[in-house]
Amino acid sequence: MQKSKIYQVNEVPNLEELVGIMGCSIDTFPTKYLGFPLGAKFKDAGVWNEVIEKMERRLATWKMQYLSMGGRLTLIKSVLDSIPTYIMSMLPIPSKVQNQIDKIRRSFLWKGSYEGHKFHLVKWENVIMPKQHGGLGIRDLKKNNKSLLMKWWWRYAQKPTGIWKEVVNAKYGRQDKWSTKQNNDPYGVGPWKYINQLREEFFQEVSFRIGNGNSFKFWKDRWLNNQPLNVSHPAIYRIASTQTLQWLKTEKVDYGHHPRFRRNFQDWELNELFDFFRILEGASMTPHLPDCLKWGNSEKGIYTVQEGYHKLCSSNAMIDQWPWKLIWKTRLPPKIKCFTWTTLKNAIPTLDNLNRRKLQLVNRCFMCLNSLESVNHLFLHCPVATALWNMFISIAGINWILPQSVKEVVGSWSLREVDSPIKKTWQMIPSCIFWCIWKERNLRCFDGISTPISSLKSFCLISLFHWSNLSPVNDILPLLDFISSLNMA
Repeated sequence: MQKSKIYQVNEVPNLEELVGIMGCSIDTFPTKYLGFPLGAKFKDAGVWNEVIEKMERRLATWKMQYLSMGGRLTLIKSVLDSIPTYIMSMLPIPSKVQNQIDKIRRSFLWKGSYEGHKFHLVKWENVIMPKQHGGLGIRDLKKNNKSLLMKWWWRYAQKPTGIWKEVVNAKYGRQDKWSTKQNNDPYGVGPWKYINQLREEFFQEVSFRIGNGNSFKFWKDRWLNNQPLNVSHPAIYRIASTQTLQWLKTEKVDYGHHPRFRRNFQDWELNELFDFFRILEGASMTPHLPDCLKWGNSEKGIYTVQEGYHKLCSSNAMIDQWPWKLIWKTRLPPKIKCFTWTTLKNAIPTLDNLNRRKLQLVNRCFMCLNSLESVNHLFLHCPVATALWNMFISIAGINWILPQSVKEVVGSWSLREVDSPIKKTWQMIPSCIFWCIWKERNLRCFDGISTPISSLKSFCLISLFHWSNLSPVNDILPLLDFISSLNMA
């Protein structure tokens, strides 16, 4: 017991005697147990200081290396995002701490080891969206925190016993098999009070798998359709004799179960009544099994933090035709993927974008020296860009009209039906053209060196050839055979 300690809660008159009997020492709160702070105010930002310090120590090591944006993105998602996960699974993150962590991640993503001023090219709220919705897939801390805390509701409903559950029930009271009572006391403290605030959000996505029917509410739980019966059939619910009905065990008729009503139905209620009974006929019980929860529309019906997070992200996301697979599901190097994403966001530092950021620069395309430089002109309509697009269209042996924007180009490029042997290569062509043009543009802008168009075409083909063979599925083809394989005529 020498390594053990006694912590006093309130007044303990015989504390010294207990210490002598047990042979341990006295300590005071706050302290830590298994890395979790005990006895501290959970809303206090100081509880999170260790998380912030750990992230800064990691960054100090990484900043000594040169990392591309793709490398920094990988480190943020695999390392920085995981550091606060443990404490966020038990405590709500204060806004001040969230802002601190976001500032660390945002600065590292856009600046890396650079200490001076550097533009953050895309708004942070767009960066932390899932890749499918046009973001980089960096975790939104608030939503991730919610999805981690909602896991406790799933545990509460699925675990019949547990000391933690007994403590929560003793403090807050049990409402039913699935949840505790709502605590509206303004003076109550503790993480469970915050978790209780997520109850409605969690149970909106939960439906019931009927077993013996003992544990759910007939009218108010989702067990047949996507809505409770009192919402899908409000007129029938209003005249039900028992609106707090559990599963109907005693009111049986030959074809199933149904409630009783206080009066006869009016003519205008009959259509809703017929629909109500039609839905009810599909209900079935499994008497030897208990009722259980089913999460969302997932096949297994099991809540996971990943499922919860994606649901929170999609609930208020605008569905956009974002060609995310053509960026992230290819063999492109990570830095090229990030560059393509930034290009499609119209956020790379072309002269017109720099002018929008109040930099007074003469706007002229470095490639053709005629038009204004913009993302769409530089990568699509500039004669140099047109030559590269025409080269690949000619090799492929197809007819194609160049759309007006880079986003439309990538979207329409992905819709082209291509044989599977060259599909992965075909998907990389737009990114390859964007990257080669940007490299050439910067060479002309900063070094005053122009590459002949023939050399630029060769560089583009060789880059595509190299990227196609980064993770080859089949044998590596010679360069000329590789170019011939792109022909789809």
